[in-house]
Amino acid sequence: MAKKRRFHPTVADDLSSATDYYDDISVDLGNRFRSAFRDRLRDLSQRPESFGCVHGIMRVATVHRFPYVLLFENRDEFVAILGVFHAASDQSGWFERSM
Repeated sequence: MAKKRRFHPTVADDLSSATDYYDDISVDLGNRFRSAFRDRLRDLSQRPESFGCVHGIMRVATVHRFPYVLLFENRDEFVAILGVFHAASDQSGWFERSM
């Protein structure tokens, strides 16, 4: 059974920046990114333990075919989505988010 998801307040901005970038290239590309993102959200809700820990209890899931990652924590009662980051971005700010 899939766990419920809770989102850090900045995830909407993270996702908006990424989708805007791909929409500027092509609306079709933006739609493919959105679809890949939704698929990965479903995966990490259904099987959060299958993704590797990167910092303490924080885990990361890559977005298929795109250079983006979802940073999350697998909590007892829900999955906390902490951020959506470009894989080549500076990771120093990734681990400062918490819920």
